[in-house]
Amino acid sequence: MGKWKVGAIVGAVFGLICSYIPILWWYGGGNIVSFVPPTPSLYSFGVYYGLFLSAMFGALIGATVGFVIDKYRRRG
Repeated sequence: MGKWKVGAIVGAVFGLICSYIPILWWYGGGNIVSFVPPTPSLYSFGVYYGLFLSAMFGALIGATVGFVIDKYRRRG
């Protein structure tokens, strides 16, 4: 598996974790109440959209870093 694929997977996972935990912390009033987002509402659609965007940007950044690492390792 190329480094860009590994980077994309790791970036997506960290993107989800880094955005999901603070959302649950805020929703629980300082305590992480559960790993299930709030009940379906307009707010929860915003939560899902934010999680989707953070995973996409994390995957994009991770894939870019992995690609650059692959490119310069082959060169040297």
